[in-house]
Amino acid sequence: MVAISLPDRMRASLLGYWRDARPSQRFAYVVGGALVVVGLAHLVAWLVVGGAWAGPVPFRKPTTFGISFGLTTITLAWVTGQQQVSDRTGWLLLVPLATADTSEVIWVSVQRWRGVPSHFNFDTTLDTWLFLLGGAAIVVTVTVILVLTVLAFTAMQGLPSMVFAIRVGLLILLVAQGVGGWMIGHGVGPASDGQTVGLTTFGAAGVMKVPHAVAIHAIQVLPALAWLLSFAALPERRRLGLVRIASLGYAALVVVSVLQTATGLAPFDVGVAAAVLYLLGIALLGGAFLAALLALRNPRPASA
Repeated sequence: MVAISLPDRMRASLLGYWRDARPSQRFAYVVGGALVVVGLAHLVAWLVVGGAWAGPVPFRKPTTFGISFGLTTITLAWVTGQQQVSDRTGWLLLVPLATADTSEVIWVSVQRWRGVPSHFNFDTTLDTWLFLLGGAAIVVTVTVILVLTVLAFTAMQGLPSMVFAIRVGLLILLVAQGVGGWMIGHGVGPASDGQTVGLTTFGAAGVMKVPHAVAIHAIQVLPALAWLLSFAALPERRRLGLVRIASLGYAALVVVSVLQTATGLAPFDVGVAAAVLYLLGIALLGGAFLAALLALRNPRPASA
């Protein structure tokens, strides 16, 4: 019998997610991949053409929206494959999700190339309607995330470590959506009164985008750790323990970023308590990934 190397097994595992995917998942994978390409294309355009990266009409927004919405679409499609749901339910969840996420990326991209802000822009009827449609699309996305979170606690299948990672990742993703709603609600009033700066700044210097960005990618980071651990020759109880440690660390980073914002402090304008939470979160999350990488020096047998 020819031994299969660890990189080859990892590659086969990733390809297997496509090979074994339902048609609805493959549809969402393709859409999500296209959104990531759109985001990267805007990054390249900024590097080649130049222009503002930040500010009211930045290249940053279509870049980050494309990459983040694309990764979220792909990840949530993958999550449905870990749940005991019918093909019909998969289509009912993933088509609205892919449509809503695509509309978000198209909206911010079109506004960037029109040379006008996307968010909080009520200058014309078109701008107002595009902003409202963007809000409606987010409602669809949040609804799908809520349904998937409920299913994660009622219809999951898989190793306990992966199940735990998905559950925590989805819960933190809901926190990200809550922060996004807080951000929009905070900025709409001043924008309606004509204010154009500081619309996502809470208090003196709280950057509302930071906790939103931190929380939005837990659903990729924590399952990625569980996936890495699945190749290690560790008992499942040990894998689950490491995922729990990483989840605690990630939660600490989300909590401190929310508290910094809610108190009107800049992300790194930290006191003792915030510094402790930052360091705790980084140590727990980083330590869990380091332990996983070290464990991979002794991979489990291919048949285990």
